[in-house]
Amino acid sequence: MLKDFSSIWDYREFISSHKSNLSESERKRLDSKLFKSAIHKLKKLDVGLASEFIVSSYSSIGRPARDPSLLIRSFILMNHLGYTSLHKWCDDLRNDNVLKYLLGTYEDLCVSNHYDFIERFTCKVHSRNELVKKDYFIKPKDKLKKGEKLVVKNTMSYTSALLDKYKNGADPDTDRMLYRLQLIFDSLVVNPSLDKGYIEDNNLVLSGDGSSLHIHASVYPKKVKDGNEDEAIYRVSAPDANIGWDSDLGTYYLGYTFYNISYHNSKLGYDLPVYITLDKASKHDAPTSIEAFGQLLCLNESIRPKYVCLDSASDAMPIYQFLHLNNIIPVIDHNKRSKKENPDNDEYINQDGIPVCKNKCTMIYHGYEATRERKKYRCPLALGKISSCPYVSECCSTPYGRTMYVKDDYDIRVKGPLSYKSSTWKEIYKNRTSTERINNRVLNDYKLHQLRVRDLAKNAFFSFIACINIHLDVWNKLEEANT
Repeated sequence: MLKDFSSIWDYREFISSHKSNLSESERKRLDSKLFKSAIHKLKKLDVGLASEFIVSSYSSIGRPARDPSLLIRSFILMNHLGYTSLHKWCDDLRNDNVLKYLLGTYEDLCVSNHYDFIERFTCKVHSRNELVKKDYFIKPKDKLKKGEKLVVKNTMSYTSALLDKYKNGADPDTDRMLYRLQLIFDSLVVNPSLDKGYIEDNNLVLSGDGSSLHIHASVYPKKVKDGNEDEAIYRVSAPDANIGWDSDLGTYYLGYTFYNISYHNSKLGYDLPVYITLDKASKHDAPTSIEAFGQLLCLNESIRPKYVCLDSASDAMPIYQFLHLNNIIPVIDHNKRSKKENPDNDEYINQDGIPVCKNKCTMIYHGYEATRERKKYRCPLALGKISSCPYVSECCSTPYGRTMYVKDDYDIRVKGPLSYKSSTWKEIYKNRTSTERINNRVLNDYKLHQLRVRDLAKNAFFSFIACINIHLDVWNKLEEANT
C-alpha cells in the first residue's frame, strides 16, 4: 500500500530548511563539486511526472510502502556518487548526515527497501535456485577474429517475421519486463528534455547500437544434485544470461546486450538516450533494432525521427522496409562481407547503388528528382573530380557530361533522396557515434560493468538509473551555460 509520495516541492523545501541542521564541517562538504551537482540534479528531478505508472504498481491494501520518490532519489544519488554496492551505499547512508540531507530524509533506508523496489517495477523476483543441466551455457568452439560479428542462425527470418508483425498493425510487446521502466524513464527525463527543447522535433536524427554487457558470473554451473550425466542437476547465478561475442575485445562473454537509441546535438556537443533495452548476448543487432524502434515509436508519439543511423550489422532488407514504412530515411552503413561486384557491362551500378562509368570511376551524385523518384549522377570529369578520361569523346558530346539515373525501386537500400556515402549522408552518419558514447557512459562512467548484479532485471534497472543521470547531467550543463 502506497501511503507517502513526496513531491519535488517537498524535497526543495527540505533542502532549504534543513541545511542549518548540519554541522560546519558537513556544510563544507556540500561545497564540493560532486555534492553540488548532486543537489542540482535532484532538485530538477520531478518524480511526480511518473506518478501514473508508479502508483499503479502498488496495492491498495497491505503494509505501507516506503516513499517511491525517496527510493528513486536514493538510486540516482548512489549512481551519481559512483557506488557499485547497495550494501555499502546503505551502510554509508545510515552513518552520514550529508548523504541523508542530499536524499531528503533523516530516516534510514535498508537494502531490502531497494531490492523490493526493483522487483516491484521489473515484476521479476530473481531466484538463485533455478535448476539447469550441466551444458546450460554452451560456449562456441570456433573463435572469431577481433572486430568480427557472431553469426546467429535464423536472424534474417526472425527479422522478416518482426517486419511482417508491424506491417500487419501489431503493437509492440507491452508485457515485457522493461516496458514499465521505459514508461517511467520517458516521463521522468525524455519528455522533459523534449519540452525543454534539448531534443529537437524537426529533422530529428536518432542512432541505435548495441554493446556487450559483461556480468560477474561463471559459465560453469554448480552441482546441487549428484547422479549420472542425465540425472545430475546444476544451478547458475544468472539463468537469463547467455554467451555472446565481444567484437571489441575479441572474446566470448557471459551477459547481455545493452542496446540504446540516442540523440546527438552537434552544436552544443551532448548526447541523450531516448530508449534503452537489454537483450540476450547472443542476439543479433538486426532484430533488436526493429524491436527497439518499434517500441520507441509506440511508446512516445512526440518522437518522430526523420533519419535513423545504424551500423553495418543492421544492413538488412527488413530494417530498410520497416523504416520506410514509418516514413524514416535510413542512414545505414553497408555490409561489405559476402558482397561481390560482377559487372557484366562497362557501365554498371555498384553494391552501394552508385553508377560506375566506363573509366571505372564512380559517378557524382547531383540531386534527387522527387517526381520521378530517382537519383541523378553526373560524369566526374565534367565536374572536375578527375583530370582526364580516355572515353570522353564516346560518352557525351556536350560539356555537361554523361548523366545516369537510378530509380528508387532498383534497390531499397538506396531508396530515397539520400545517396549512400554522399557528403550529406556522411554528415548525418556522424551522429551514430553518439550511441557509442552513451554505451561508454553507462557501462564505464556510471559503472554498470562493475556492479555485482547478475540477473537481467537488476542490470536493466541500473541501466535506466544511469540514463536518467545522463539526462540530468545535460540539464545541469545547459542551464549553467545559459546563466
